[in-house]
Amino acid sequence: MIYGYARISTKTQKIGRQVKNLQTYHKDIVIHQEAYTGTTYARPEWTKLQRKLKEGDTLVFDSVSRMSRDAKEGTKKYFHLRENGINLVFLKERHIDTEAYREP
Repeated sequence: MIYGYARISTKTQKIGRQVKNLQTYHKDIVIHQEAYTGTTYARPEWTKLQRKLKEGDTLVFDSVSRMSRDAKEGTKKYFHLRENGINLVFLKERHIDTEAYREP
């Protein structure tokens, strides 16, 4: 499966750009989205999405900043997902996609 995650932090922000970018990545992407501050770990849609992920799935973000609230948490989450066989794609930072670190 190919999943996307889009999040905005305030009610004044628009989520449409992120959703459009995710849909451009793959026409059959299943997008989870929410308006929830990134300053908390308790994001309901993010939690629900993580429970669905299975080895071989791909998880796409518009930007790495949508995955985590800070670098420490993001690094931990990145390696946890990667070690569980989840392919990570960051549309604005393709150089950190898990594919870039795949062993030959």
